[in-house]
Amino acid sequence: MLVGIRAKLNLKPKYSVSDLSKMVGLPVEYPEYRPAEFVGYLYYSEDACFIAVNQDLPASQQAWFIAQQIAFHNQRRGFDSLCLNRPWKWEMLALAPDELRQKICKLDEESRADFIMLNHATGDEFRAYMKSHLGRLFWMLFTDNYVAFQLSKLRIKVWFADFFRKIAFA
Repeated sequence: MLVGIRAKLNLKPKYSVSDLSKMVGLPVEYPEYRPAEFVGYLYYSEDACFIAVNQDLPASQQAWFIAQQIAFHNQRRGFDSLCLNRPWKWEMLALAPDELRQKICKLDEESRADFIMLNHATGDEFRAYMKSHLGRLFWMLFTDNYVAFQLSKLRIKVWFADFFRKIAFA
């Protein structure tokens, strides 16, 4: 469906996923000596940052892995996304219990990576991505609602706790 729309409208991404990673400051490297089951990793330090990817993987899996690492990197740096797009959401995420925080961060990373793939994957990468992640793509549409609901519940709990704390110590 989206592949056909993209073809009819002649929508081609201006930058590929690996070009985007360079612009973010995470150049892609392909190490020569690696184990057979190696997919890749994100090397992050103050001196240098890069994404190492197994060049034997199909191009769509390489692009997906790079998109995941860009999403993780951007979330760590605190950039807004479709899910975490308001200051109060970031504040509530910091106050959230570990289990909820990890779940929301994982959903946010996946939606960021999906968004990168939708906008920057080239033709064959995009087709393979759409075939393998179609169900997750529809879940991405509801991720913002789920995150907002969970953080709103937490926000109400915090308000009530502050309110009753003020009454108790008044």
